Amino acid sequence: MRAQPFSAILSLLLLVTVPAVPVSAQSNLASLRGTVADATGAVIPGATITLTEPGTGSLVRTVVSDTLGNYEMPDLRPGTYRLQVELEGFKTFVSENVLLESGQTRRLDARLEVGGAQEEVTVVAGAQVLTTDTGEISGRFNAEQYQKSAFVDVFPSPFAMFSTQPGVQGSGWGVVVAGQPREQMVEAMDGVHSRRQGNTNNTNFMEEVSVNIVNAPADSSRVTSYNMVSKRGQNELRGMANYEHFNSALNAKPFFESDEVPFLLHEWQLELGGPILRNKTFFYGSWAAQRVPKGSFNLADVPSLRMRDGDFSEVGEPIIDPLTGAPFPDNQIPSERFSSVARAAQELYIPLPNRGDEGALSNNFEWVHPYHWDYFKGDWPFVRIDHNVTENNTLTGRWMKGRWPYVLVTDLPDFFWSRLRNQQRAVLSDTHVFSAAAVHTIRFGYNHDFIEDGREFEGQVPINGADAVAAIGLQGVNADGHSTAGFPELNITGFSELSTITGGVKSDDKDFTFEESLTWTTGRHVWKFGWEYLTFEGFSGVVPNYGSFTFNGQITGHAYADFLLGIPFQSERVLHPLVNRRQTSKELGMYVQDSFKLSANLTLDYGLRWDYFPAARYKDGLMYNWDKATGAVIVPPDALDAVSPQYPDTIEVRGGDVIAEPDTRNLRPRASMAYRLNERTVIRGGYGAFTERLDYFVGAQGGGPFEIAEDYQNIVQAGDAPLVSFPNPFPGLEFASVSQSVSSYPLRTDNGAIHQFNVSVERELMPRVGVRLSYIGSRSAGLNYSLNINKPEPSATPFTTDRRPWPQLVDVDEIRSDGSARYDAFQAQVQKRSGAFTFNAHYTWARDQADYLNDENPSDITGHWYNAAATRRHYGMVNTTWELPVGRGRRFLSDTSPLLDRLVGGWTVSTVSYFGGGTFFSPSFDGADPSNTGTSGGIPDRVGPGNLPGDQRTPTRWFNPDDFAVPPDGRFGNAGVNILEGDGLHVHHVSLSKETRLAGGMSLTFGVTASNIFNQAHFGNPASNISAATAGNISEVMSDFQAERAGRRMITVKGVLRF
Repeated sequence: MRAQPFSAILSLLLLVTVPAVPVSAQSNLASLRGTVADATGAVIPGATITLTEPGTGSLVRTVVSDTLGNYEMPDLRPGTYRLQVELEGFKTFVSENVLLESGQTRRLDARLEVGGAQEEVTVVAGAQVLTTDTGEISGRFNAEQYQKSAFVDVFPSPFAMFSTQPGVQGSGWGVVVAGQPREQMVEAMDGVHSRRQGNTNNTNFMEEVSVNIVNAPADSSRVTSYNMVSKRGQNELRGMANYEHFNSALNAKPFFESDEVPFLLHEWQLELGGPILRNKTFFYGSWAAQRVPKGSFNLADVPSLRMRDGDFSEVGEPIIDPLTGAPFPDNQIPSERFSSVARAAQELYIPLPNRGDEGALSNNFEWVHPYHWDYFKGDWPFVRIDHNVTENNTLTGRWMKGRWPYVLVTDLPDFFWSRLRNQQRAVLSDTHVFSAAAVHTIRFGYNHDFIEDGREFEGQVPINGADAVAAIGLQGVNADGHSTAGFPELNITGFSELSTITGGVKSDDKDFTFEESLTWTTGRHVWKFGWEYLTFEGFSGVVPNYGSFTFNGQITGHAYADFLLGIPFQSERVLHPLVNRRQTSKELGMYVQDSFKLSANLTLDYGLRWDYFPAARYKDGLMYNWDKATGAVIVPPDALDAVSPQYPDTIEVRGGDVIAEPDTRNLRPRASMAYRLNERTVIRGGYGAFTERLDYFVGAQGGGPFEIAEDYQNIVQAGDAPLVSFPNPFPGLEFASVSQSVSSYPLRTDNGAIHQFNVSVERELMPRVGVRLSYIGSRSAGLNYSLNINKPEPSATPFTTDRRPWPQLVDVDEIRSDGSARYDAFQAQVQKRSGAFTFNAHYTWARDQADYLNDENPSDITGHWYNAAATRRHYGMVNTTWELPVGRGRRFLSDTSPLLDRLVGGWTVSTVSYFGGGTFFSPSFDGADPSNTGTSGGIPDRVGPGNLPGDQRTPTRWFNPDDFAVPPDGRFGNAGVNILEGDGLHVHHVSLSKETRLAGGMSLTFGVTASNIFNQAHFGNPASNISAATAGNISEVMSDFQAERAGRRMITVKGVLRF
């Protein structure tokens, strides 16, 4: 019933859509505008402006300047153009090398001189120095900049180059942009969304990549976005072959490795592009590949030899016997008390310590995994065809595939896992120029992502869950007899986890995109109307893990002692999991925007966007919700018969509506302005409201009463047997009423609103050098988050299940929509984008906070502001490229011989340097429930600063755990969230390349790149659980995949042959 409004809207759009030619939201197209004037500055109407693309021989657009001398050319493909302006009585004005970039609105004014039309005045435009006509802040880089960059890229993603753009910081395997997390970013290739595919884009195929950082226009569905524009063929046949070699023999030894582990990576790419029919049809094809034949070094935390034998005499606290409530004599657990399951798991799967002192518990085991810590092989074929149907109609088709097999490491050697990932992306787009005033665009996109875990690769077979369960004698975890890769999850506080990834088809996802827009120029207005429709389909066939068990020290006072006794604090399982299920979701967006030239110096952009997110669904109809008012589980009436007969009868199940009604109020305005004080100074700014994007399949709950997922917290009383213990860590049916957890989603979706704004002053200080000063801010309200509301108020009264608000349930996760966030930043940037020496330098001070990050107490969530974890307070970057002024065509030795030029000419040096503070993280404790809310562990009390002075921070004591304490009985801790700061950034990269021109138009480039040239160690965040012996200890450095590439020094060599 609730699908009807969406169907009606979509049908209406299809009815009014005319046969088309394409433009899309998050457009990968550019606009060119300007004013034609004479030498005195008087505007000239009636001049003919012609834009051609020399590379394809195409006449792209012809327009006539209006009564105010203005001209406008919207929806142009990124590339290099030639602009010509003609009018009888004036010399012809020609601007060569006009570079148009993705999503850019560029101004190019023409000054006509009196004379004959056969005379020409020619200028070279190059790249734009100032952004003169929009209020947004964006960044971009092209293929040449990427090739010359000073990054050692073990994966060819765009994120390293993104981190050189102002407002963009690395965050794990992704980026955070102006305080906005990745889920609020659109990731696109050739204008087609690829949001769900993760970091799998290959920058080697891209001609240009742009990122919209602040104040995106109404055609953007998210606060931030990036778009990758693929390479395309032209009239000249061109090709390239490159090879890059990574070798540990050239690298520094990783910080934590005793001996350097050999590492090799081979990367190559072949590409060819040119005409199929000259001036008509063009092709570009490429194949990129990587091979990683060596392994990776790993560290783990394992119990000491004494602990393995039950000897805890080295532990300062007494080990309590749960049967008597008294300490074990001499802190020694008798071997006959060892659980048979724990004994078998220890002997079969927990290795002996081999590193550090005898009693060391942190980083005391090292080993070499025989494969890379990511994929060991990657292949990317790529094809693009461009066809000029007519002078006014262009058609583009593009296909890309990626294939990666993995044999991956987990915390301990025996738990490696495997994965095969196959991905395909395709786009078909068409652009039609109906007239000088009207351009119509349409685009279809398809993404397919297939992931299967547990396959055998090169003789490597992941551990089988059913076999492992039998080997250790664990009972009650595989009722349906599944036989896939997997292992029971054994989480022992302070030690590396025993677990792996379960096998099966993790995803078989298919996304479809349809996008359309019409750009209409009339007078001083450039209107754009558009809409986009996206469908998402997800599939999962993965079996849940073979039980999950937490040992946190709450039973005996030490987590490993709990494990040896086989008495977990928490025990979880899924009795009859539902597998091989499909979910669907949709998205619809519509917008209108106008660029209004109020005067020759003032441009106002304004627009309105509406987004609609229908509720996600499981195709089999087995979904549920939970009603807070009645405490009942709600399922569709026709799914009542599918409810498991084992579902506890203490929980009411009844038929009703479980599908949330979509939010129809997501109407968001956008506005920005740009005022040119003079030819060298611009004041810009803007405001935009954006709709919060929730997860694609949020609200589609498919477990609940249809599969029995049990969750037990142990009850241990001296003299009595524990409720839960090995070998069968699940109680009888009389306890089933306290084993179930549920999630509750409101029946009316309420998407939050993100309000973003900026004010900027931009000035060209000297020819081709621009500086920008900006204040950037955002305020977000009504944000969605989830928390467990089935907790009693903190109290000194010991916890019992009947104190819960809903005692028949364990956890009740509720979605709330009252979260707020705020971001304030001051930013300075100076850049020079053309010439032999170019640079881009910027600094950002940012404060990024939210008021819903501490979810311990359901009755007191919002109003407490804490730092967002990923945004560094200080962040600066300097990026330079210098073509050394030696050799033919350069300042020195410009007339040297060809032979000498091959030695001294063609050298380029590139550098990238980062300076920044640390990311933020939270302290925690484990093994106690001082709030008496049924919560094990949480946020501690703060009794000191916590953060150590910079000169006192070491990898073994990054913060002071003694500045925190377990809270007293009756309340939660007061330390707060994200109050500790991790390691900062001080990293420098450099590359040196030499281009040698060969006969027949060929060239050979050889380059050497060094990341982290000074080998400055950059650490990951330390262990922060003050209840563990490892608190304050660091066991890893920043990953090579971190955008800033701040791992150990790595050196690569590269050769590129072009023809």
